[in-house]
Amino acid sequence: MLKKFTGNKYSYEEFEIGNMIFNSDEIIKKEFLRGFADVCGYARKGNVYMDGRHRIYFEISNKNWKLPIQLCKLLQSSPISIPVQTIDWGHPNTRNGHLKDYNKGLKSVWSREHQVKVFAEYFKKIGFRIEHKNEILIDMANYNESKFPNRKAHLCNPSNKKRIRTKSPHPEEMSEKLPEILKGKHFNSYWEICLELGCDQGDS
Repeated sequence: MLKKFTGNKYSYEEFEIGNMIFNSDEIIKKEFLRGFADVCGYARKGNVYMDGRHRIYFEISNKNWKLPIQLCKLLQSSPISIPVQTIDWGHPNTRNGHLKDYNKGLKSVWSREHQVKVFAEYFKKIGFRIEHKNEILIDMANYNESKFPNRKAHLCNPSNKKRIRTKSPHPEEMSEKLPEILKGKHFNSYWEICLELGCDQGDS
């Protein structure tokens, strides 16, 4: 059964979320996300958004460029409907977009893990099975709900995003660490990478 769910892919570099999970009922989706969160999810009070809201984030190997899109899609799928705030791609345009680290000689500092981020209050309905992680999650979610009571949840749809802050071309845009589909291309925002990698959440 495990082979069917994983499509015979076990390595963290190639692991994908298969159709069996996407086509499952709410209980199975929640259990999968809970297990995923226990292993790859982090509840740390230092990972706050610029306005002070606490976030949960999932770390994914930089060598796996399919899983972040799939995780985002699963989180936002019905009936889970947890909005993804952003995907912090391990890409030179998003991690070192203004060349500060590159100019210091840190040429590959961008190639760290990808991070899928959601606000804590939205992930509360999934939670962690690891007790101490879940306790921190609840504290952060309660804080967000008390300090930001009027925030509205909106599912991410890259097709509708308009705001672009232009970034300088980066010498690492041709890096061998990038997948072929991204190599040699410039991106000004994380959601442009999502679309290039096949995000279809605006198609439904």
